[in-house]
Amino acid sequence: KITAKMEAELGLSSAEAEAKTRWLSSVDAEAVPGSGVSVVEAEAASWIASHKEIADMNQYWYSPATISKMVRVIRRHCIGDTGDAKAPLDCAFVSTPSIFFALEKAERANSRVLDYDRQLGTEEEGMFFYDFNEPAENLPAEMKGAFRSVVIDPPFITRDVWEKYAESARWLLAPGGLIIATTVAENAPMMAELLGVRPNQFLPSIPNLPYQYAMYTSFDAPDLDAVNAEVPVDPAELLRSAQAGYEANKARASEAPVRGKGNGAYDFEAMLEAAMKNGAHP
Repeated sequence: KITAKMEAELGLSSAEAEAKTRWLSSVDAEAVPGSGVSVVEAEAASWIASHKEIADMNQYWYSPATISKMVRVIRRHCIGDTGDAKAPLDCAFVSTPSIFFALEKAERANSRVLDYDRQLGTEEEGMFFYDFNEPAENLPAEMKGAFRSVVIDPPFITRDVWEKYAESARWLLAPGGLIIATTVAENAPMMAELLGVRPNQFLPSIPNLPYQYAMYTSFDAPDLDAVNAEVPVDPAELLRSAQAGYEANKARASEAPVRGKGNGAYDFEAMLEAAMKNGAHP
């Protein structure tokens, strides 16, 4: 509950504090008393059941419990007069429709979802077609710099795709806007470079995705400090392993092949000597 002290510290009116309290409590409220399943989680499960993943679009939905956790974070940090960003709209859900549709209708009214799948929200006014291969300027002009936050989950994990999503994020966000994104842990250095985000302890559950994602934010989110019981992976170990892999790939990429005198020829004796110096054994 938002107390009177918190209300004063946050500069909220009584009506705003009451609305914020309802948002926070609805995350924790159980759909069925004693079930242990939140209202958001139950509604997310219903949405997922009625929207099958399309393999050709690389659609992989988060689990209902992960959606519930993300909604909690979004309500606490991205909706309403929170954070430093001042903008007319709350959040742009870029290729994250399952999170957008987990919000209450009143919350969705001040946010937008941008997605390639036109069938996801045929009756939703806040739904807009988005193709990352097209420039962000193709989106409605009023969206430029209009959002306090963005939530991003591209269909691919490669740098070329993330560069385009990062460009869209910068176009959509107001100064000081917040970012939530998910991709593989191995992308952590790239994500820090492109978007200034870092991975959190909480790992999202994406049941049908063959590899494990991390959750990145540009801000401190205490709700993401906890380990996700759905994911049987040690977050610290995952990030350590990903960092080690990144450093190894970077080192290999910096080593030019040792060539001989002929055009396109390789000096195999020199290559063997270089490998031995690096600790390799035949």
